[in-house]
Amino acid sequence: MPALQVVQKLNYYLDQNNIRYCHWKSNEHVDAAVEGKTDLDVLVDENEKANLQQVLSEVGFKYFEAIPCRRYLDIDDYLALDEETGILVHLHLHYRLELGEKYLKGYRLPWEELLLSTRIYSDEYQIYIAEPNIETILLVVRAALKVRTRDRINNLLGKDYFKGDFIREFRWLKERLDRQKVQELSEQLLDSKATKLVLDVIDSESNLKLLLKSGNAIQVALKPYRRYHPLVSKVLRWRLEIQYLFFKSLRKFFQAPVAAHRTPTSGGLIIAVLGADGSGKSTVTSEIKKCFSHKLDVQPVYLGSGDGPASWYRLPLVLAGRAAKVLRPKRSHHQSNQRQSSSDLVGTSQPKSPLKRLGKALWAITLVYEKHQKLQQCSVARKRGMIVISDRYPQTQILGFNDGPLLMNGNGNSSPYPGFLKEWELKNYQDMTNTVLPDLVIKLDVTPEVAMARKSDTPTDIVKQKVDAVKSLKFTSKTTVVNIDATQPLDQVLLQAKQSVWQHL
Repeated sequence: MPALQVVQKLNYYLDQNNIRYCHWKSNEHVDAAVEGKTDLDVLVDENEKANLQQVLSEVGFKYFEAIPCRRYLDIDDYLALDEETGILVHLHLHYRLELGEKYLKGYRLPWEELLLSTRIYSDEYQIYIAEPNIETILLVVRAALKVRTRDRINNLLGKDYFKGDFIREFRWLKERLDRQKVQELSEQLLDSKATKLVLDVIDSESNLKLLLKSGNAIQVALKPYRRYHPLVSKVLRWRLEIQYLFFKSLRKFFQAPVAAHRTPTSGGLIIAVLGADGSGKSTVTSEIKKCFSHKLDVQPVYLGSGDGPASWYRLPLVLAGRAAKVLRPKRSHHQSNQRQSSSDLVGTSQPKSPLKRLGKALWAITLVYEKHQKLQQCSVARKRGMIVISDRYPQTQILGFNDGPLLMNGNGNSSPYPGFLKEWELKNYQDMTNTVLPDLVIKLDVTPEVAMARKSDTPTDIVKQKVDAVKSLKFTSKTTVVNIDATQPLDQVLLQAKQSVWQHL
């Protein structure tokens, strides 16, 4: 796979503006970096910051701010969406060499000029990369500075610290280095004892364990470049790591609207994906989340009442409904689906059985509280800079179905429910739709014929009404509406949906 267009464009613009740069580490898999599969770790001349900002803007890269406990000095996070493939590219922009333990990076090494002045151009990947001898020294130094107390303990317990990506990168560099050149450079950058350790490690992989020793020769040689006292360094790192793990746990186990990665400087966003059955709504919502959640804080939410997750107070009704389906007399699959779908139509009759009417009333009441709660979480997430991706969204323009109030008939016919209950439900839906407005609505437009082909068990008249209902929904000027032709091939639909989201970040 060739380099993504946005990466090629970035490299070209950097060259045209005489901005020196190089991909300074992990060049063993630089092919994956230019293809958007891993991060681009690029060192740039810090004297070109002003010109660099202009270049990044022209190419399409946007700055995103990492949360405080994952933010490093002189390292910026930029993202760009490749227009051809819809792949999100993460540019780790380094102005200085910040190395050290995870969460802290407590060393600043003044080797930037050496890296930039000796960089080499890769014709295969069309990008400047670090010279292999210097990269080898950097790899060994990085390994020595990243070791934590827990890593030494795990090594004593028989867990190999050096494995996987590190070993592959180490062996790849060994095939390309000049030992004499490494020795000369190491003596220039470190000292004689540290140079001996670097050479010992290069000569034998078994010597990698020497890097695990506290106070090894490399750590001693680089002591002048420490930012903090060792004790202060430990306390800071522990505090930052605990903060990160706390935020991450809140997101993972409690689905709390807490940022744990990066957020756009322009603020958070609520995105609603709307579409009739068969439009690919669930697939599009899932793919948008998959694309952006790897690098940004994305909060998925389901605001419908169908197969999505239910609140604890609506769950008993869901289970009761499933039990009723199992116990009721069997009818043909087509009849069952037709009756179920017909209940969603505008103007259809309300349930005749008192028990069913009670069930529907309870369902509508719990659904109001559930949607209120979810929308409040969406609002909080947006205020905290997160991207909310909603499958469906409440509305008051169509009564009786399509995520609107359930207890009122849309055709003007009388409803068996008390007036105060209908008014209460409608007022709550109006409050929801007027209080928490989506910033972006993606409408998946589909023809009844295509929807029928994808959802063949739904009657034609029902499909047509649902398609028309989605098209008729209107939003205020505060909401941007993007219509996407969902009859296109899925990859085109997904690409346009991702582009729509990216343009609003």
